[in-house]
Amino acid sequence: MTVRRRNILWLMTDEQRADSMGYEGHPWAHTPNLDRVARAGVRFASAYTPSPVCVSARACMLTGRAGSSIGMLNNHHILDPDDPGFLTWRFAAAGYQVASFGKHHYQCARRAFDVEAGSGLGERVHPFYYKVPVDAEAAGVVRYSGPFPWLFAGRFPGEVADTPEMRNVDLALDWVRRRDPGRPFFLRLSFLAPHTPVVTPAPFDTLVDPDCIDLPIDRLEVGQFATATHREHLGDIAGTQRMTDEEIRRARQCYYGYVACVDNVFGQLLDELRNMGELDNTIIAYVSDHGTHLGDHGFFQKQSFWEASVRVPMFFSGPGIQKREEAVTSPVNAGSLLPTLLDLVGLPAVAGLDVPELVEFPSLASTLRGDAVDELSPVFSEIDFGVWCYRDGDRYVMIRDRDWKLALYRDPGGRGQGAGAEDRMLFNLADDPGECCNLAADPACASAVASLVDKIDTWDHSRQLKAPTVDKTKQSRRAS
Repeated sequence: MTVRRRNILWLMTDEQRADSMGYEGHPWAHTPNLDRVARAGVRFASAYTPSPVCVSARACMLTGRAGSSIGMLNNHHILDPDDPGFLTWRFAAAGYQVASFGKHHYQCARRAFDVEAGSGLGERVHPFYYKVPVDAEAAGVVRYSGPFPWLFAGRFPGEVADTPEMRNVDLALDWVRRRDPGRPFFLRLSFLAPHTPVVTPAPFDTLVDPDCIDLPIDRLEVGQFATATHREHLGDIAGTQRMTDEEIRRARQCYYGYVACVDNVFGQLLDELRNMGELDNTIIAYVSDHGTHLGDHGFFQKQSFWEASVRVPMFFSGPGIQKREEAVTSPVNAGSLLPTLLDLVGLPAVAGLDVPELVEFPSLASTLRGDAVDELSPVFSEIDFGVWCYRDGDRYVMIRDRDWKLALYRDPGGRGQGAGAEDRMLFNLADDPGECCNLAADPACASAVASLVDKIDTWDHSRQLKAPTVDKTKQSRRAS
């Protein structure tokens, strides 16, 4: 008897902080539908993005490789169309029907999915402004007054059914109904939410009491935590010095309300798939491409290696996955998502479909099947700020190794080891989970820094690094 392969449902968000999931225990997080799925499977409490910006993070996840290995370190870099190495193609080669609806944004001339449809933004809102008339006072609109006029908060001009998230779900469900029922599916729903513009439909825009959001409102100009990069670059783009406390509170209220809306929409998707009889044989994987700041550490947006920006929600649930009562706390990379899914459905063992050695993020399938959690290797994340015309070509690298986290400019030849010491960040997350005390210049931590730098260099020398190709048509400094 032929055993039917399991379906894959990959749920993905953009710019979602890990602390926005209800299972993390924060009173401002309202995600009952996703919590139910996560608690039935395995959730990772220390999952890190391969890159704290959209395009490079998504390219890494689709290829299972680090950004410096594929030449993808910011939103202006182009993935090699001659050999993109999309792991989604391996599902298609094994007979899967492969589709993605929503935001794609991985900057390649070739598609990672056979079907790519939907959109991130709808026709009613631009990242910087509303495209339709709104009562700004009633909507509680927060527009940023810096060089990029972000729309940080406000009410969506329509119902939940009118949001791009719900429309993408409708497209996906229509595709599921029309597909060949005799073949398994690999379906990704990729929402722009809760990425800016953070315009949240009622009643979700007022669901969260801003007084319960226990996050510090930091000012960049008085923050001892800030490095030169944060002062000169990130704070210039979206620093809290241009916002009032009340604006920050409203932005946070809309942000966590938007995640609650996303949970509601995903809940409707799961209910419909369950009614169609599709969930019993479907593995569900959930991840965000990166997180974001909400006035903590002195700014909004992402691109930093603080936990708010670099740590993401990630969980797996479904057939073949052994429920764990407690979250896995060992650090992992979100780039492991597709290697793990390939492993779970048995594709690495299929002749001609072996996952090549160049896949760099390890499968987590043994942990999902109930085996003991291995002591994993250090986890890395990378970015090049050139998309914002800041230190173009300089690679900023993070390593998380056990309790230590180090971030610095680093290149394989050693450039950056001595220079730019003011841009180093070193935290011991066990002692300082809020990352308030930068230990990089502390003589007592010199040996820890040297050990972590050596591990970065060992990682670099173990791979063939690739110089990025820049999309010359991208003239704007705007990030997505």
